[in-house]
Amino acid sequence: MGAPGAGHLQTVGRALAVLRAFTHERPTRGVSELARELGMDKSQAQRVLATLAAQGFTVLDPVTRRYSLGPSLVVLGHLAEHSEGVRHRLEPHLAALSVATRESAVVCVPDGARYRTVAAVDGPGMVRYNTALGRTYPGHLGATGHAIFAFSPALGARDVLDAYGAADPSEAEVAALERRHEEVRKLGYAVSVGEFDDRVMAISAPILLEGVIFGSVSTLGPPQYMADRSTELIEAVSHAASTIGATLRS
Repeated sequence: MGAPGAGHLQTVGRALAVLRAFTHERPTRGVSELARELGMDKSQAQRVLATLAAQGFTVLDPVTRRYSLGPSLVVLGHLAEHSEGVRHRLEPHLAALSVATRESAVVCVPDGARYRTVAAVDGPGMVRYNTALGRTYPGHLGATGHAIFAFSPALGARDVLDAYGAADPSEAEVAALERRHEEVRKLGYAVSVGEFDDRVMAISAPILLEGVIFGSVSTLGPPQYMADRSTELIEAVSHAASTIGATLRS
């Protein structure tokens, strides 16, 4: 580990480094491996993990003696999603995307089987699509939702469809949404025209943090102004997803 900067607490830095060492690919960690990976003494790694466990930030499996992330982080994660700090970090990227596409730009996050707007910048034109912060939308409709739920480990196509409609979704409906999600994973973006609102076209890309879905970034506007520029818009949205992900990881 590098030397701490002025005003930095080394013990806090170690604790944060330990938490960041848990990833989607490596959800459980042992004391010895963390100590080697982070350049810490084994006793230091043990004390950090035990301290975090006492506060609910990690959990020790008594059988395997390996740690996983704890429930206290779930609470903080939900608070962070709603915080002004996250929105302020997202807005400059959305403003740049709106300038590049000349359309509105939004970031949405999963909310059960729906998705919710957490940051938005209106497009510069007279004809534009706008969305209220905090508004939720059905997860099975629109490129924004497809870009999120294609990467959801907890909810599959059937789960998303089950949340809506009075009757059970047909096998054909489930298969169609599964194919849509597979296409999004292959391409890295989603495009929809009129799925939620027949006046709106959306191009969306997933925002992934260490392989885990955070949400999606989208550009939205009238199809007649966007369809002929789809290649350009896809590139702009994909770039925005990459830069937003880098910002949130830093």
